[in-house]
Amino acid sequence: MKKSLLLAASLLVIIVATGSAFAQSTDRDHPTPLRSDEIKGELKGEEIEYFYSFTAGAGEVTLTVDVKSSGGTTGTAFELLDADANKVLICCEGAQAGSTGESGREVASIKLGKRQTVILHLTPFKYGNGTFRVRIGGAVALGEHGQR
Repeated sequence: MKKSLLLAASLLVIIVATGSAFAQSTDRDHPTPLRSDEIKGELKGEEIEYFYSFTAGAGEVTLTVDVKSSGGTTGTAFELLDADANKVLICCEGAQAGSTGESGREVASIKLGKRQTVILHLTPFKYGNGTFRVRIGGAVALGEHGQR
């Protein structure tokens, strides 16, 4: 009986830890630190914002955003912000899929003069369903804590 309880408790701890490790932050002041050069997610037509942080520069940083619709027009807007999320480095971009079964892509780049923490801000469209994928390339150091 004690072994069963211990096993169940251990399994619960692992599930909770795993779930929180892959959570996407909706808090601008506490973005999810990126550990990979790729983010994937669902587009559910919900009013929500996601925030991710990573170390970028010096040099060119490229964001490639792909969307695929499974229900109507959908997509996501994106921008790259400084560490305090008050200065826009890449503004007002977005990838859109025009109808069910279609895909869309947007690529944006910026040349940064110094190494710094940046925040990727994603705002999925409030309509349509599908998936998104963001790839980050160039002068980036994922999994590191930069200067904030």
